Amino acid sequence: MNGDNLGSRLWALIVKPGLAMEWVRERPQWLVAAVILFVVISLFTAATTHIAGPEQMELMRDTRFGQMMSEEDWEHDYQEALSPSPTKRLINGLTGGFGVCIVIFFYGLFFLLFSKLAGGTGSFKQIMGVNFWASIIPYVLGTLVKLPLIFAKQTVVGVSIGLAALTPNADLMSATYQALMYFGDFFSWWGIVVLIIGFEKVNEFSRGKAATVVILPWLLLTGVLFGLGRLFV
Repeated sequence: MNGDNLGSRLWALIVKPGLAMEWVRERPQWLVAAVILFVVISLFTAATTHIAGPEQMELMRDTRFGQMMSEEDWEHDYQEALSPSPTKRLINGLTGGFGVCIVIFFYGLFFLLFSKLAGGTGSFKQIMGVNFWASIIPYVLGTLVKLPLIFAKQTVVGVSIGLAALTPNADLMSATYQALMYFGDFFSWWGIVVLIIGFEKVNEFSRGKAATVVILPWLLLTGVLFGLGRLFV
């Protein structure tokens, strides 16, 4: 389509999501979006390993898993986390980028299933295209906004652009704080709105039907991830 290039599509995601999703409907290019997500999350994870690593060790200390470790093993791992080697940063970065893409892909499969059950006409590539391009809002734009705050505050878990920011003194491992992190992120909400617009385009749904097909599987999968995370607390 006229005017559809990488720069224009990224900009349209923010200022003209309807146009961006029209382009995605014609040319899904979901693998391009996946590469962008992989690169940004990999770089972010590698750059913040020295912050996230010790923080995770500290938060893990009082969990079921942490209590299974001896004091010597915990101290050894903590010291390594404080000064990660370049190889460790690289491995963490690649693992983080790959993991996020896998999670987004599985969300896409659920969106595809719900779309088909609702009578949607979108193809696999179109659904994945909408899903991966919309995910750039929380995972790329949201990450870039949080990055300066993470370095300034020296915490990854303690930085939120959402409802969790309203509880600055909360226990970071509490169910309330974690729930707000999972379900109350403003960039995630923004991405959901873009997903709904995209599903209107590719499935020829009404706004309400598209919202149902997006929100229900998102709540279901996010709830499962939240529940799995709570098992180790």
